[in-house]
Amino acid sequence: MSLYALMVFFHISAAFLLLSTSIVGEPLIRAAARRTGSVHELRAYLAIGRPMARLSPVAAMLVLATGIYLASVGRFWALGWVQASTAFWLINSIVAVAVVRRAVDRLDEEVSATTDAVVGSGLDRLRWAPAWSWGPDLVAANDAVMLALMTLRPSLGGSLLLFVLTNVAVAGGRVAFGLDRPRRTPVPGVSRS
Repeated sequence: MSLYALMVFFHISAAFLLLSTSIVGEPLIRAAARRTGSVHELRAYLAIGRPMARLSPVAAMLVLATGIYLASVGRFWALGWVQASTAFWLINSIVAVAVVRRAVDRLDEEVSATTDAVVGSGLDRLRWAPAWSWGPDLVAANDAVMLALMTLRPSLGGSLLLFVLTNVAVAGGRVAFGLDRPRRTPVPGVSRS
């Protein structure tokens, strides 16, 4: 097996891991964390997400490192989809660290500090924070776009158009279906105003 083929394998494997966490794992954990009324269950859901939070940056760095190698050896840097993918990778890294990680860490700190058995209004506000809604949506949308770019290989203009359309569709879905609104069923001990 050539080094190039090995790098393609690692690139695809890391991209699969990254997509699995951003498009499947994180939304399921977020939904479960928002559904529960129990602090104990909320702690458990956040604990389930910790390994993904550790693996995602490693997978992202592996995608970047192997992508740089593949683009250099294949002389793909002039291709629009490679340039766009690199920019989207950078955007995702910033959003994941500056927005999503902060929101989850703040929730995790509050959950760890609370002695309550039920989710109170403070924890409820944190688990429904816009940063934990819009941030992961942007990351997941961009991950899906990068997969499409690697498959379709459009021009830079086509890549940017796909980025805009995907993010508008995801944001539109969140607004249209109210996916960032707290559920209205009462939770014992939690008052909603």
